Amino acid sequence: MTDTDSIKDDIAYVRAVAERTGPGHVPAIYVLWAVICLCGFPLVDLVGPGSGLIGIYWLTAGPVGGLVTWWLAARAGVRDGQADRRTGKRWAGHFVGFFGVGLLGCLLAATGELSWSGLSSLWILLLALTYFLAGLHLDRRLMPVSLILAAGYLFTLYLPEYRFTTAGVLVAVALVVQGIRGTRERHGTD
Repeated sequence: MTDTDSIKDDIAYVRAVAERTGPGHVPAIYVLWAVICLCGFPLVDLVGPGSGLIGIYWLTAGPVGGLVTWWLAARAGVRDGQADRRTGKRWAGHFVGFFGVGLLGCLLAATGELSWSGLSSLWILLLALTYFLAGLHLDRRLMPVSLILAAGYLFTLYLPEYRFTTAGVLVAVALVVQGIRGTRERHGTD
């Protein structure tokens, strides 16, 4: 075997291992966002869609949750030997983009173009799209959560009572299930 063939074999091996590895899995991140959603979604039903408490909650829980997510992911990346700043920046940019578009959506309600209840539903729809795109481009485990979010969006439009609470419970359950599934998949391949 020539040196070139040996190098090609080595590169093929490394590539195969990297492709099998996939993105890291941190169940605590799924649980964190499940708790945040389980507390935040029902606020719309409890205090009313136009309440400033909803904005205060999400303007606090969103960034704090994002920072805790970053910390958990960075710690897991170092622990697993898969620390990748570029991937971290893609994740951050993806969800910061969601948050920015959602804030711009608030102008629709502030100018009267959309009701506050409609804005809450719009945020869930944007989150469904954000999770779908994250599932498509970053981590397939988020794809089922995006489908549950889309169903939650529909519930916020058509259920007569406890619309946002129902959506929040469904999303929280979906996140926890995906966190557990990811852990089982990881342990099944170790």
